[in-house]
Amino acid sequence: MIAIVGPTASGKTALAMRVAERVRGEIVSADSRQVYRGMDIGTAKPTAEERARIGHHVVDVVDPGERYDVLRYQRDARAALADIRARARIALVVGGTGLYVRALLDGLDVASVPHDPELRARLEAEDPATLHKRLHAIDPDAASRVDPRNRRRLVRYLEVATIAGGPVPRVRGASVPALRIGLRPPRDVLIAAIERRVREMVAAG
Repeated sequence: MIAIVGPTASGKTALAMRVAERVRGEIVSADSRQVYRGMDIGTAKPTAEERARIGHHVVDVVDPGERYDVLRYQRDARAALADIRARARIALVVGGTGLYVRALLDGLDVASVPHDPELRARLEAEDPATLHKRLHAIDPDAASRVDPRNRRRLVRYLEVATIAGGPVPRVRGASVPALRIGLRPPRDVLIAAIERRVREMVAAG
């Protein structure tokens, strides 16, 4: 696997396209905005021509009003990686959303998972013993690591397990081997590239 990361307009897509064509690769987007259908111009989403040349994954996944978080991204991207590997191709993880890249390559920890206020309110209405019993049913390993009297941690772990749809994610042992390439163009070059991109977006509507 190859990961290409860098700031906006640093040339990630152009480099990824060239590399993908050389190694029979496919691109897995790690951009929190490109997952939304219809949001093409402001997100610098790959063009139809680029997608025809190289397979792209985790792009146009949900409608703008639909919730999409790092846990869902992790699941979608891992499914894409499995599909790419099954066809004996090389996966290129490309994007500027650092949380998404880290979630895919290094795994997630509890702190990375977003909060759900409504879910938390329901959980906080329960007593610690009930919370611990519920957590044990979902994730016995996590339950063994949490003090049964610590309501705050029990609520958080249950919140995360519920959002994740399973055991609480852990970072330890989760790193994925990958060639990591970071693009850091000089500031003046980057500013010029951003200004050029803005002009192109305005011209495109």
